[in-house]
Amino acid sequence: MSGRCRDWKKQRIMSTTITIPPDLEERIAGRAASEGKNVEQFALETLERAVQTPALRELFADVREQVRASHVPEEELDTRIETAVTEVRKQRRA
Repeated sequence: MSGRCRDWKKQRIMSTTITIPPDLEERIAGRAASEGKNVEQFALETLERAVQTPALRELFADVREQVRASHVPEEELDTRIETAVTEVRKQRRA
């Protein structure tokens, strides 16, 4: 990936070129058009959302640490998680 930076409206902007497959290009263009945006605007907003959304690893860091500290066997944790997921699904259907 290559890029260059320039000042634009008092912001430092980096211009980058990426190569994408034609089918992805069509889907991006279609999605942008459906939202009334040009491809550049749509791509920029999509990238911004992607980096603002915490990764699952970040979201579950506290849970991971609690599991380590609990010394509960992995099989029991699996059972507890499956039970909780099943219960949530039942509640959503109700």
